[in-house]
Amino acid sequence: MEAGGAVAAGAASAPRPATEARPKKQRRVRVSMVCESTTTGPSSCTKYNGRLFVEPIDHWGELAVQTEDGADAVVVLPTDYAQDWMERTGRKLKMEYVGMGSVFTVIFKTAFANLPRASQSAIATIGTLFLFMGLKKKTRDHMSCSLLLFLAAALAGPGVTKGVWFVPYVLFGACVWAMEGYLEKRRTRIYTLPLVLGGFAATGPGWVLGLAFAAAYLLEPRPLLPGLRQRLTWLVAVSAVVAAVVAAYVSSRSDGLGAPARNPPAGALFVLYASIAVITVICLSFYWRRLAWPHRVNAVVFGVLAACDARIVALFGMTSMIVWSATIFRHGIDSDRLRPYTKHAEWYFFPLVFTAAIWVVVTR
Repeated sequence: MEAGGAVAAGAASAPRPATEARPKKQRRVRVSMVCESTTTGPSSCTKYNGRLFVEPIDHWGELAVQTEDGADAVVVLPTDYAQDWMERTGRKLKMEYVGMGSVFTVIFKTAFANLPRASQSAIATIGTLFLFMGLKKKTRDHMSCSLLLFLAAALAGPGVTKGVWFVPYVLFGACVWAMEGYLEKRRTRIYTLPLVLGGFAATGPGWVLGLAFAAAYLLEPRPLLPGLRQRLTWLVAVSAVVAAVVAAYVSSRSDGLGAPARNPPAGALFVLYASIAVITVICLSFYWRRLAWPHRVNAVVFGVLAACDARIVALFGMTSMIVWSATIFRHGIDSDRLRPYTKHAEWYFFPLVFTAAIWVVVTR
């Protein structure tokens, strides 16, 4: 339980009398932590960047909320959401786990199937798993996140398979996992940066891109967490030194880590890259003020560099999906207005993607 959850525990109130009128609209407050109140205390705490995170449920309940100024408030959940038979069955069968496993199976058998070995395809698929864990707190249902993972894998496939770039790809995914945790409540993930970037440096000069990605998070002010940005500064500096030492050692033991030959995106990959880039630019234009600084900078930098090499297109797939999840998905199909519909839809999505996974396993 995070520290905010302990404060929120005091805000839990007694059950509302059945005779009291139930409000039709949920109350909105600017919050930093939301915890669902239970009989044993608060649970399921979620940090949500100054806006209310509300998960519709099928029973009457309340949320204990800690606001940004430290005051407590109680938010009543809406009661117009009811589970249908597909959701009830899916919850019993744990279809959310089956569905996400199917998503990664489809990616493994399609996007990265052209790698020389199945083990290499599995390693590349772990890169999308890291992306999933980085996006997990930004998307409110598995269906939205799955769509983003499919798009990222489609962008990554040609660069990762033709360049046999599966190890750098998974290490860049680990950078995404660590740095997105830094923005959220998984801040201890940043302690893995020296190990990740050190391993990245052993694979070639692409580690500089991972270092630039991580360094961009220093641009985001953290006034509510004094000392956190300074800690990240030290970790980025240490990671840079470790990576430079590893790169120098590997270079001295071989013919050198020269820059690999450029492989600009072409054909279908270029069309897909250009389409994703245009939509990302639109997202940046409309939601610039709402985005964190590293999301703005990384999307622009990697979007421009991706025009030079298909392997960087794979990395741009991750940075662009972070922007999409925080903009058009968060304020579109993941919005409060559409949330009940997408909540129902994802339980129909799981059997479909499970069927697709079986199909690709049998036919490929």
